[in-house]
Amino acid sequence: MNINMTEHPESDVLLIFIHGLTGNYLQMHHFQNHFKDKYNTLSYDLSGRGDSTKQKDPTAISQHSEDLLEMIKSLGYDNVILAGYSMGGYIAIDVAGRSSKVKKVVLLDGGGEADENTSGLVLPSLGRLEKTFESRDEYLEMMKQSYGAMGVEWSEVMDQVIDHEIMQTDGKVTHKSDYNLTKQDFESFYDFPYDEAYKKVQVPAFLIICTGPIKDDTALFSREGYDKMLETINDIDSTVKHINHYEIVFNKQEDLNEKIEKFLDEE
Repeated sequence: MNINMTEHPESDVLLIFIHGLTGNYLQMHHFQNHFKDKYNTLSYDLSGRGDSTKQKDPTAISQHSEDLLEMIKSLGYDNVILAGYSMGGYIAIDVAGRSSKVKKVVLLDGGGEADENTSGLVLPSLGRLEKTFESRDEYLEMMKQSYGAMGVEWSEVMDQVIDHEIMQTDGKVTHKSDYNLTKQDFESFYDFPYDEAYKKVQVPAFLIICTGPIKDDTALFSREGYDKMLETINDIDSTVKHINHYEIVFNKQEDLNEKIEKFLDEE
C-alpha cells in the first residue's frame, strides 16, 4: 500500500484521508495539507490506484475496508479519525462500525445511497481507464477540459494528481487502474449494506453534502440519497454546500476546513 504520512509531535490523533473511485492519495492534498499542522495525517492510494498493488478480483468496497482495517491495526494509533471522500465515504462508514480505534468520521460527499443518476454520470467517465493515449499531454489536456467544465481550478497539485494516475509503456500512456476492477468497485456501491453499516456507526459523524451539478443540473449523489444515513446514524451532523463533487477536493475549501475543525474539536 502506497501511503503519504505526516507526523505532529504534539498529537496522538491519526487523521486518515480516503480518496474516491478513480482518484489517488493526492486527491486529498488540500485537506491533508491543512490538517497536518494539528494532527498526524495519512493519505494513501487505495488498492488498484496510484502506486498501490492491484486489488483482488472480484473486488468491492469490502476489500478496501479490510485493507484499511489492517493498516489501522499495523500503525498502532488508538485515536483515529477517518475522512472519506466519495467511495472513501463507504469505506469510512464500514470501518468506523468495525474498529474501536475510530473515534470520529468525516464524510466528504460520500457514503449515501447511489441512484441511476450516479451511474449515468460515473460509468462514462471510466472510459478513460480503457484507452491508450499518445502522450501525457494528450491525457492532460483531456482532463483539463473535463475538470475545467466542472469548475475545477487547475493547479500544480492537479498536475501531480494526473501524473500519479497514469503510466508510460512503449511510448504510450495508459491509466494505472484496471477498468473492469474499478467498475466492480463502483457497482458495489449498489450492494453496500446501508442499513446495517449505518447502524453500526456509534461515533460522531459529520457529513458534507454537495448539491452542485456535474451535468444537466444533476449532482453526483442526490441530497435525498443521504436521508437514510441522517436518520440512522445515531450522532451525525451535516452541512450542505452548493459546490459539486469534484470541487470539494480539487479546489481549496477554507470554510469547510473551519467547520471540520469545529467538529473535530468537540468533546
